[in-house]
Parts: sequence; C-alpha cells; structure tokens
Amino acid sequence: MTPEQAVHALDALLDEAMSAIRPPLRHWDGWPRSTEQTTGGLEDRSLGYATATRERHVTTRVAPARYGALLGVTERGWQARGYRITAVNPRQPAMFATTPAGYGVAVLFGAAGNIAFQATVGPIPVIRDRDPFGTYVPEPTLPNGNLDVLPRHDDPFWSA
Repeated sequence: MTPEQAVHALDALLDEAMSAIRPPLRHWDGWPRSTEQTTGGLEDRSLGYATATRERHVTTRVAPARYGALLGVTERGWQARGYRITAVNPRQPAMFATTPAGYGVAVLFGAAGNIAFQATVGPIPVIRDRDPFGTYVPEPTLPNGNLDVLPRHDDPFWSA
C-alpha cells in the first residue's frame, strides 16, 4: 500500500475503533509515522518494508471511574467488528487487538489521564530521504515542548 493509502486506512481504523463510544470523545490525530521492519538480533537487517502508525489523542477528560466503561464499550465494539483481542493490561489500562485484515489497534491510558487510540497498518515502502506522509504538520505542544496530550474538555458522562 502507498503511504497515502496507509493514512486513509489508519483514519478509517481509528474511526471504526471509536465508533461504539457514546457519547463520542473529542480528539486530535497525531502525525502518522513509519517504522522500518527489521530482522532484529545481531545481524539486524531491513525486511524491505515499513508499517504505518497513527495515534488519536483523546481530549475529553475521562474520569478514572469511567475507564472500565470505556474499555468495556470499546471491547464490545471491536468484537462486534470481528477484532481479536490480543492483550489487556489492567494495571496501566491498555487493550490491543488485531482486525480481520490483520491490522493492529490499541487503546492506551496514560498516567496523566491521557488516552490514545492507536492504529497500525502495512506494509508500506521504506522511504528514508523524506517523510513518506508529506510535509510534516506540527502537533500541539506544551510550553516545555512536550506533546500536548492532556485532556481539556469536560463531558457530562465521561468526566463525571
């Protein structure tokens, strides 16, 4: 798939991954990134392709008491679409799944109350001399330069 097709696939996966969540969560999409796949080990070498990943950062404040509800509705929505849950981390909440097409999705909860949905597709070509997704669009940052992933919007249901 081309990088352009990968971006469309990532956006569609993220839309689908969040489609069962009601009321919907506010968010912003991170810039896609590519990761060259390698053999690993001592003789690490390229496999000749990359994967594309994009995160959708939730800007709605979700109260910790609602984490279970968010995970539950997400899990049921994913399973209804034929996703296979591959891992769940209850300590620092996270859930990972594989779609019927073999792509990856995840929901990740951060320590500061930040939540991100993540999608991964591929293969895409390895492009080393430029960003395969075009001209980089800066993402929101905090005054210290860190990525601004802190939720700022209240919701009568999710924030309660």
